[in-house]
Amino acid sequence: MLPTSSALRAVLLIAIVAAYGCESMGETEVEAVLLASPSGDIQIEVRTDAEGRLSYTVTRRGETVIERSPLGLVSTGHDLSTGVTMFSSSVRTVDESYTMPTGKRRERRVIGTEITVPLRGANGARAELILRAHRDGAAFRYRLLGQGVSRVTSESTGFAIPAGARMLSRPYDGGDAIFAPSAGGYEMPPFIVPLGEAIDRTGFAFPTLFEIEAGARYIMVSEADLDESYCGTRLHETPEGRLYRIRFPDEREGRGIGGVIPEAVLPFSTPWRVIALGDLATIVESTLVDDLSASSAIDDPSWIVPGRAAWSWFSQETGTPELQSEYIDFAGEYGWDYVLIDAKWDQWENAEQEAQNLVAKAEAVGVKLLLWYNSGGPHTVSPGETPLDRMLEPVRRDEMDKISRWGVAGIKVDFFNSDKQDRIEQYIGILEDAADFELLVNFHGSTVPRGWQRTYPHLMTLEAVNGAENYKFAGVGNAPTAIMNVQHALLRNVVGSMDYTPVVFESALANAGLPYAHSLALAVLFESGIQHFADRADSVQTAGYRQVFRAYPFVGDFLSTVPVAWDETRLVQGDIDSHVFLARRSGTQWYLAGIHAAEQATEYMFALDFLNEGTYAISWIAQDEFADSFRLVSETAAAGDLVTVDMPANGGFVATLTPL
Repeated sequence: MLPTSSALRAVLLIAIVAAYGCESMGETEVEAVLLASPSGDIQIEVRTDAEGRLSYTVTRRGETVIERSPLGLVSTGHDLSTGVTMFSSSVRTVDESYTMPTGKRRERRVIGTEITVPLRGANGARAELILRAHRDGAAFRYRLLGQGVSRVTSESTGFAIPAGARMLSRPYDGGDAIFAPSAGGYEMPPFIVPLGEAIDRTGFAFPTLFEIEAGARYIMVSEADLDESYCGTRLHETPEGRLYRIRFPDEREGRGIGGVIPEAVLPFSTPWRVIALGDLATIVESTLVDDLSASSAIDDPSWIVPGRAAWSWFSQETGTPELQSEYIDFAGEYGWDYVLIDAKWDQWENAEQEAQNLVAKAEAVGVKLLLWYNSGGPHTVSPGETPLDRMLEPVRRDEMDKISRWGVAGIKVDFFNSDKQDRIEQYIGILEDAADFELLVNFHGSTVPRGWQRTYPHLMTLEAVNGAENYKFAGVGNAPTAIMNVQHALLRNVVGSMDYTPVVFESALANAGLPYAHSLALAVLFESGIQHFADRADSVQTAGYRQVFRAYPFVGDFLSTVPVAWDETRLVQGDIDSHVFLARRSGTQWYLAGIHAAEQATEYMFALDFLNEGTYAISWIAQDEFADSFRLVSETAAAGDLVTVDMPANGGFVATLTPL
């Protein structure tokens, strides 16, 4: 009988131990450990040098994609910077399945390999280095053992990128009054940076994409399974040549509230350092950040329902209860699931009774309400936006209990402004408490997705993007352009749901020259468990959505039925410099969306090779003669057919593909 692939990997590990090991205290010391993915395509190797310094490399199909890079950390009880000894261990196979109510793919299967490498620091303290290798990447994390409280004073982890690569990332913060270092956030535009070039910010935000070979080889670096034991991290703003190290938050974040150095009771683990690998389609379709994170803490997720939402704040502020009543009417008329009532609703006269009245009205037309809250607290940079201080302990549970009894379906919590450990504790606390009261959660002014949507599937979406609301502040310079939208689909939205608040027709055209069809495409191109459509939806027939839907009823029909959670997602075509076309499936129905960033019309050709065999009815919605017009075209096509799309300047399209 031939050995299994797992057994072969164990033999390989034993061979390494035999070649490099020696006996110590009943354990086998090793100088190198190698872990391969089940296919053998991806390998991560860890070594110690003569001084006991840890380092690693990652290869894909025999090619080095992460060059020799440092590992290690220093805490009050552990020194894993030098003098580290590794010991042998065995490989285990990872094979698990889970279901998500949101995201790019509902049914997930995780297949990989894992090894937990025992470590001994120079002072004798024990720790572990846990390695993973999957089809779509590799990952590692540290686990500190012992008792008592430990403070991690530094982490040496880095990523050495091959020469010639290009970097697509975002600065962690901005330099103007709104996005100052004290605000701490992820709302600056993406940009392409020459490898090794420093920026005058406080880090490169996760996720960061490195293009080694256009269209063929990419690396995406992020983190997963962050809990209260650690802070959120990012890449240092000043690389050491081609080496990018992890850095902790800036002390100014959150208005200086909270400590920079993470501390926790032993034993505890750091987040996974995640390295997704492959062609651009593999990166975009990857669920590695979720796959590495803790399983769902929700026993019965039946109350977690994704959906479309109307939202007045972008176009008309929160306004009065009467305005919100009009938005409820609109949502009921067009089959949208939610209405989000944003900041300062608590300042209405008799606010709590008004909110309960709106809940009752919404329920009568099949709509549920979501309420906005400020996360702060003294850490927030916007203390004038209320309700304030209600998402902090000890009052948080009382507030959640109250609004859940009203019938409110969920909360949007805003202005976190920091990745320090105290804010991570608040995120987790909100999620745990909200689960007890069956409240959906949307984090705005927030960190990026770090796998929490798997553990807490009622986390429907997170902002962490310079989304459509920036058209409201066009003078700041962060209003999304066509190329930013292309790059958001290939960068930020890859790691989790993104509350971009899309489909703002008139504002996107006026502020960024984006045709209406480009804005419509974002309803499919961008994934969010609750998709907040941000244009005007009051009773006025000559403005906002009502005006567009009257002129083009097929657009209203499309937005009334477009899903927000998907069974499958495929990158059809894409380039970080120019365009992106995505196909998403819900049941047997496929949705296709594309945008490009070019000042001239461009023709694109692609194959419908994502379809199952058969013939399909295709309904295309694209730009007509003018940028604020639409046309509907119907045709049939078969799986695998070549399709040609003519895109006007900065244009976009959506299509539904129905099997016949």
